Amino acid sequence: MTGLYDVSHRHEEGAATVARHPVPKGQPILELRGLQKKYGAVEALKPASLTFLCGEIHAIVGENGAGKSTLIKLLTGVIRRTSGEVFWCGQPVQLSNPTEAIARGINAVHQEVVLCPHLSVAANMFLGDEMNNKGLMRKRAMTAAAQAVLNDLGFNLPAAATLSSLTIGQQQLVATARAAMRGTQFLIFDEPTAYLTRQESAQLFRLIRRLQGEGVTIVYISHRMEEVFELADRVSVLRDGTHVGTRKISETNDAELIALMINRTIEQIYHKETLPIGATILETRGLTGPGFEDVSLSVRAGEIVGLYGLIGAGRSEFALGLYGRQPVRSGEIYWQGKQVEIRNERQAMNLGIALAPESRRDQGLCLNLPIGLNINLPVFDRLTSGFTINRRREIDNADRQIRDLKIKTPTRRVLASAMSGGNQQKIVIGKWLSHGAKLFIFDEPTVGVDVGTKAEIYRLFARLLEQGAGIILISSYLPEVYELADRLHVFRQGKLVASHGYRGGSHEDVLTQAIGV
Repeated sequence: MTGLYDVSHRHEEGAATVARHPVPKGQPILELRGLQKKYGAVEALKPASLTFLCGEIHAIVGENGAGKSTLIKLLTGVIRRTSGEVFWCGQPVQLSNPTEAIARGINAVHQEVVLCPHLSVAANMFLGDEMNNKGLMRKRAMTAAAQAVLNDLGFNLPAAATLSSLTIGQQQLVATARAAMRGTQFLIFDEPTAYLTRQESAQLFRLIRRLQGEGVTIVYISHRMEEVFELADRVSVLRDGTHVGTRKISETNDAELIALMINRTIEQIYHKETLPIGATILETRGLTGPGFEDVSLSVRAGEIVGLYGLIGAGRSEFALGLYGRQPVRSGEIYWQGKQVEIRNERQAMNLGIALAPESRRDQGLCLNLPIGLNINLPVFDRLTSGFTINRRREIDNADRQIRDLKIKTPTRRVLASAMSGGNQQKIVIGKWLSHGAKLFIFDEPTVGVDVGTKAEIYRLFARLLEQGAGIILISSYLPEVYELADRLHVFRQGKLVASHGYRGGSHEDVLTQAIGV
């Protein structure tokens, strides 16, 4: 089995031979025996033994920093193992580089899209497998072929569009389509629904089952337990770099898996405290800008205001306009009762507005800078004496946020790029805690983080509210905004179409309003 779409034969100038040895469905296709990865004295993955069966959906769960990302990199040849053995279809293999992994049919769809934003959707789908004729690229043929694949998969995406013009969720679907085209036998999904709408997730699940029916082995990594139980045949748990167990999905439950993952119980994931609501911090009247129209809402001290809708519904666009990152064409903004204009981010920050953006890697962090520098970026003016940064205050502030937010790092000097997704999100939050903002805008704050980190973030929300701040919470995950928001606003096609009080209406009502049926 080579997957749904094997494009290698479309080369008109010698395609590389793919070395694959199919095994019967239900038999081991990939075996890990004592697989280990060390970075100096740090053991990112302790000796692990795992078996993946041909044609199964095998979920992997664990907290951020449990070793999941390291395992993905080892299986896809991005990094080399320190010790242990890997057997592919019964034969020992090295998987020493990505080319070898791809040649054997091992592919991955990563949580953070790793495609080329300046190229078209079609060019990204054919990247490395371009159609050409005597050295000339056949762009029209690739666009037509890519569009046919997208249509067949049920992904309503334009193959000719530039990738950067799509939402993050849509880009994730492009990455999935690319993987399906590459003749895969073993496909890894890392938090694939993090940025997807409900309909897009349903499309993805249909594709996964279709691939499984064709004999493809699926490794599904997710923090969303409901997805694991909906899709998987078996589930393996990692904790602190150790494989702590594998279960048949029919013989376990979410409570057991959470206990294995974090070695403790979570009494309440959606941490919600009853707090007194204070004065109005922010009010918008008829605010209109790129991607949103006539939005009127308010946020009060001690209140979480949730914004829900499908990706592209205007929630994030409204937040960017409010923060001054995008221009506002009309409407009014009132800050603590006084009308203000916010033309840029500096004005928003000076008022006391903080934004933790949807894409923490692209918009929320300087990945090539250490954790400590990222945390201190908004407040260096407060850490200076004359023209010199006060080194002691700089260190104390960074270390305090690292300690209070439980950021898992041996030192503040570690680069932000080396941290797991959950710890990166904590860094983004930590820098705004240092700033001492009055209004916090959290756009998809728990995307790609584990249940333990989610609970910590929710407790952090409560701490901010107790201090008199207000929160705008934007999330595509309905249970999150439904359980946490004191007021929930539903967006559709750039407009605010419905509003609910705490736990007002049902999930079905909110979804119907968001979809517009």
